[in-house]
Amino acid sequence: MQTKSIRIPDDMLAAIGLVERNEHIEEATAVRKLIRVGLETYTVQLYKQGRLTLRETADRLNLDIIEATDLLLQHGIKGNLNASDVLDSIEHLIDHSSTAVRGTAS
Repeated sequence: MQTKSIRIPDDMLAAIGLVERNEHIEEATAVRKLIRVGLETYTVQLYKQGRLTLRETADRLNLDIIEATDLLLQHGIKGNLNASDVLDSIEHLIDHSSTAVRGTAS
């Protein structure tokens, strides 16, 4: 993890303070949480616009396909699934399953 120094406007500092108080977390944790929410929102919008595939969305958010699909549903997006997304998901599931089986067989 890297340390960054940035200038934060007063209205954003107030938002960080609100998250700190409501969730009983430290300022740095509140900043990371808000950045994560912003990243999710931005990435979901790119997906909604058709600029990202489901796999790309999942990868950018470090989620698996099911978690990414759940996130999209939470944002009211039922999906832009195409055949490529479905095949990619199936291949990923097969790869993950065969890795899990090999790992338990050892």
